[in-house]
Amino acid sequence: MAAYPPSQRTAIVASLGLNIVLAFAALILLNARSESSRNVSMISPAAIQQPGTMMAPSSTSVNFHRRFKFQPRRKPNPPAKWPMKVGDKVQVIAGGDKGKESEITRIFRKTGYVLCKDVNMKTRHQRGREEGETGSIIQMEAPIHHSNLKVLERYVYQKPEKVEAAETA
Repeated sequence: MAAYPPSQRTAIVASLGLNIVLAFAALILLNARSESSRNVSMISPAAIQQPGTMMAPSSTSVNFHRRFKFQPRRKPNPPAKWPMKVGDKVQVIAGGDKGKESEITRIFRKTGYVLCKDVNMKTRHQRGREEGETGSIIQMEAPIHHSNLKVLERYVYQKPEKVEAAETA
């Protein structure tokens, strides 16, 4: 410091002091940020924003209702082990056809629904396919949930017996 004149010495000392103060301020600021990030560990980084900026909506809030838009009408609720199979005689225990006895024709294993003969009949109005053709009303069976059925008689598959050809003499 002896090489500098007294006016420059005071300027150098002041700039060194200012640099020390700024370094301490930076350390305090970094320490405060790290402590606040520890306290706010549950907030996502997208939620922390700079002051004066607008936060864009997250993708989950935008797509929340779209997730439910294309859900199937019949929620799949199949049993773990099916209590019935095609060919069983069943009785309807709930619904409009309560008390009817029928036979299972088809099982929809993914949804838990069953198609039975002459049970849960629906009418379908079909228009004529060609010009001048009249339409028709068709009665068709609709699936019924497996929980609305009770098995009366189980279907037992019997192998067809071999019929030996009659000997021609």
